[in-house]
Amino acid sequence: MLAPQPVGLAVILAAGEGSRLARQGKGKPKPGVLLLGLSLGERTVLACMDAGIRRFVVVLGHEKEWVRSHFERIAGARNCEISFVESPDWRLGNGASALATKEIVGDSPFLLTMVDHLVDPQLIREVRSAAVPQGHIGLGVDCGRDRLFDVDDATKVKLEHGSVRRIGKQLDEWDAADTGVFLCTCALFEGLATAASRRRHGLSDGVAILAERGAVQAIDVTGRDWIDVDTPEAWREARRRLLSRLSGKGEDGFVSRLINRPVSTRISARLSSTSITPDQITVASFLIALVGAALLATGKTALTITGGLLVQASSIIDGCDGEIARLKHWATRRGAWLDTILDRYADSLVAIAITLAYARLHPGPLAWLGGMAALTGFILASYTTKEYAIRHERPYPNDVLNRLKRRDLRLLGIGVGAVVGYPFDAVLALGLLSHVCVVGILIRGWRLGSGK
Repeated sequence: MLAPQPVGLAVILAAGEGSRLARQGKGKPKPGVLLLGLSLGERTVLACMDAGIRRFVVVLGHEKEWVRSHFERIAGARNCEISFVESPDWRLGNGASALATKEIVGDSPFLLTMVDHLVDPQLIREVRSAAVPQGHIGLGVDCGRDRLFDVDDATKVKLEHGSVRRIGKQLDEWDAADTGVFLCTCALFEGLATAASRRRHGLSDGVAILAERGAVQAIDVTGRDWIDVDTPEAWREARRRLLSRLSGKGEDGFVSRLINRPVSTRISARLSSTSITPDQITVASFLIALVGAALLATGKTALTITGGLLVQASSIIDGCDGEIARLKHWATRRGAWLDTILDRYADSLVAIAITLAYARLHPGPLAWLGGMAALTGFILASYTTKEYAIRHERPYPNDVLNRLKRRDLRLLGIGVGAVVGYPFDAVLALGLLSHVCVVGILIRGWRLGSGK
């Protein structure tokens, strides 16, 4: 069995004009076309970096000085190494652009991708980690024909015993689509040179020649997300897919999934085109909750209703910081830490404010005992699953207990309670629910550790 060769270099073809995306680009070359706050060029670099690649060669052609400057800014902002190659024949086709990298790449294996392809980093990992024989190249292929966005525009491949036998957009019989992600050796340049000698300058032309020799290995990446963003329709679909990934990957609570997330993703889509950072959103969410708590503490009906609505609004905004962090690859441990601490402060202040308002009308220790008991449940609800993950070295599953104790349900319940005139009752009920969930998680963790 062949051992995979370490691939630390990616070649990005960014020489084309991209005239079909002119409207989305607003006068910028294709690598600079923005998609939810980041350019296609930056998203391509970041996908490769997420897959473990830190060195890049970008092929320049159309508007080469602008494109070079744009990628230099990306290199500085994302701490990666980017070199450049100018393709004098870029107008002939993307094969001519790829051929221009022959000298700088040398004999080392490399990844090849397109600047206008939005690709799941896991797809890149699978192509990067594949093993191809000497003198061969690998091509990531998607056999999920029903999932293709634009079948007519897709480059199609015919497979035979794990190899690509034919490739082209006009194939009548085909088995998979070319994802535009290649694991290459110097064999690629042989195919491209042969195609160029026949006045064929597309990347697929060079690959087709290698396929005829049986030198193109198919790397099955079916199920991984990718899309060729070369038309306005594809740009809109790519935008939709990026936003759909913000669902929390199955970790959302009931309220987040059904109520908060549909609203917060729309807000995040707007915020992505601004310079607002996730940390700023985290602080804004906390301040909204703080104002809500102050209004709840008054005990006055109109102000209590307003405070409840603000508490729910802070819950929705609280989802935007993580969404922007994921959309723009700004996630940091520091930001996650800030979010966690401010959330606990916000929860505490809201519970104390409601208890204070209730205690004014019902003097004595019982109101405060009930409020503190509820607040203890809120704090333990967050602490328990994190402690579970530390002790058992695995995340707690997102089961019913986990979803019922989540902050999204808690804040909505408090907001609804404030609007209907029973905020303290809501706090007590939600506190009791939190304790029930904590006990259930404790029992599950206890049983899991019983054999140790």
